Amino acid sequence: MCYHYSINKTATEIAERYNILPRLPQIDPFPVHYHTNGFDHEYLPIVLQNVKEGDLNIDFMQWGMVPAWVKGEEHASGIRSKTLNARYETIDVKPSFKHAFKYRPCLVPATGYFEWMHYNGKKYPFFIFVPDMEIFSFAGIWDEWISEQTGEILHSFAIITCEANRLTSKIHNARKRMPVILDPQNENEWLMADEIPKKKALLKPFDSSRMNAYTISRLITDRNRDSNIPGVVRPFKYPELNDLELSG
Repeated sequence: MCYHYSINKTATEIAERYNILPRLPQIDPFPVHYHTNGFDHEYLPIVLQNVKEGDLNIDFMQWGMVPAWVKGEEHASGIRSKTLNARYETIDVKPSFKHAFKYRPCLVPATGYFEWMHYNGKKYPFFIFVPDMEIFSFAGIWDEWISEQTGEILHSFAIITCEANRLTSKIHNARKRMPVILDPQNENEWLMADEIPKKKALLKPFDSSRMNAYTISRLITDRNRDSNIPGVVRPFKYPELNDLELSG
């Protein structure tokens, strides 16, 4: 699954990556996220297709999708921790996701994500990234929920996951899942495709030969320290893992 990722670029840099015309001050400034934890339900940059104008926009949505049909504040608060990820295998039939999958795709900009390896009874954190893309895109979906009590409008999103590729299956060796990373040439197709088979065909493991990963320190899980700092993505060696082979 994918519950932790990094987008340590400014809104201006994200806009440049997706050829989005500057719309200041709406998208700038924006704090970078060296580490964002899904269970904190932060507002994060999302790239959407402007249906009327045909270009791309940046919006900010809460991670943990609240479907439009949810009734009541308590239900909305409870469901968002269960909808951080949407499995591609069931995304077109599961009530929480099927409407958003059909009508509300989005791109989730990222610079990397975090996953844990289980080894000899311990868990080791890794940072996983795509060396030839400073910013890459997770396939995402979003929805709009309106509070019946306050009239507040909440925009929120989920990241789609699929089976792990050869590299990530060695790291996330407990569940063998990974977020769907879109090839740049498929990003517009993901946003524009209107047929479910075409959409699902894009939700596949990314080429493992284009990815890389390294171990990081346990700062990421230290509750007494701020993990949203550059140090969270710095390499850190664990001698007991020296003989492990991740490539191939």
